Amino acid sequence: MPQRKRPVRSQVRKQRQKQPPSIPRTIRHAIHLIIERYRTTGQLVRDQVLELFLNDEIRPQAVAWSERLILRQRTIDRVLKECVSRPVDQVQAPLWTILRMGANELLFGPADSQHAAISETVELCRLLTHPEWTGFVNGVLRGVQRLLTEEVTSELSANAYPFENHEYRVLNKEIFPDLETHFPNYMGFAFSLPESLIREWHRRYPREEFIELCWSTLEAPPMHVRLNRIAVDPARWIERCREAEIAVSTTDVPESIRIDQKVRLSNLPGFEAGEFVVQDITATHAAKLLNPYPGQRVLDLCAGPGTKTTQLAELMLDRGELLATEVSPRRIEQIEENAERLQISCIKTLLIDREDPYISEEPFDAILIDAPCSNTAVLGKRAEARWRYSITELHLLNDIQMQLLDTAAELLAEEGRMVYSTCSIEPKENEQLVSRWLEDHPEFTCTEMKSILPNTNRDGGFCARIERIEVIQDKMEE
Repeated sequence: MPQRKRPVRSQVRKQRQKQPPSIPRTIRHAIHLIIERYRTTGQLVRDQVLELFLNDEIRPQAVAWSERLILRQRTIDRVLKECVSRPVDQVQAPLWTILRMGANELLFGPADSQHAAISETVELCRLLTHPEWTGFVNGVLRGVQRLLTEEVTSELSANAYPFENHEYRVLNKEIFPDLETHFPNYMGFAFSLPESLIREWHRRYPREEFIELCWSTLEAPPMHVRLNRIAVDPARWIERCREAEIAVSTTDVPESIRIDQKVRLSNLPGFEAGEFVVQDITATHAAKLLNPYPGQRVLDLCAGPGTKTTQLAELMLDRGELLATEVSPRRIEQIEENAERLQISCIKTLLIDREDPYISEEPFDAILIDAPCSNTAVLGKRAEARWRYSITELHLLNDIQMQLLDTAAELLAEEGRMVYSTCSIEPKENEQLVSRWLEDHPEFTCTEMKSILPNTNRDGGFCARIERIEVIQDKMEE
């Protein structure tokens, strides 16, 4: 009798030491707490708001302002350095956070709220028991205010920064690098992107495409939902939206609907009944490329939070075996919550060990590998991701991505297929990585590949279907 592999061990994770809960007294106090915790621990904004005592009225604004500050921090710092007379390293870090908060409001908020932005930020110093900071903060923010004009332009300029709707807000002074001699540097500061990423994109893309790509990193595209085709007819769902005076638009993917106005998810028709799930149109391509059939045995190898998992189940008509694996207990919970809300029964979950994943001795007909990646195709909706990007980090991710492909290949049935996908546009994680893996596995070939650049209307992403060459040849002979 062959020796069985040892069963999965409980995931051992180093838990972040929790700080004592704080009760924010104002919206700006909440933002300062969030940004300081992000600075000192790296904890994501949306994870933090689950722990802070924020009421429903200020929570969305606290998230939006905090994420905008993180997303735009390189631009904000460039402006602040024009208005701060002392070296940055001589300003206490919590004080610099206060300055960033005030500048964030002045640069990107409405013009008629500038007085409130300054006065309320100064008041925050007192609330934080640092009245000695008030004069300094007031002087710096008044300096930022003096830089601003009400003029906007559609052209790049050393005295203008991206504001919204492809327009640039004009300043009274040229504080950004010269476009003729230091164009990539200008783009890095103005669009608040790390130098290493800017250099890669500038080398890779024509100028206009490069600029459009940078714009896509500043704001999340319109929300899309994927309708559960098992539960609802798209035409009827759209009709119900219009009856409720909710503006929506169809897309090239029949079950993918764009929501054209701000609306609570719970106010969309059929939320409680599991008739839809939030998913960008680009993210739907990976499951479609895998194309699992009803009755098949399918594996979603990096399944959390379960959006693609439920799409696979819908393509299977909720018939067959769909195993969703994750290394995080919280993500396992999210998968199960999604499956329960969408009333899908074929999904089973399994918590696995990242270093020693025991999954199954029985092969799978189809495997989806939605791999951890740099997220460069979705920077507009993941504020913190841009600051994690580096060539070193890419190499670490490549190791994980190659290991996942190896694991999937071992679990794949002889006539099976697998799809490797990322929410990245970096060739090192996508086309080049798949080519490298295929060189080491000559029995496999890539039968289809799709790469999509993000823009202001959709996310970007990559997916590739991989099958055994012998199986492809047999199909061709048939």
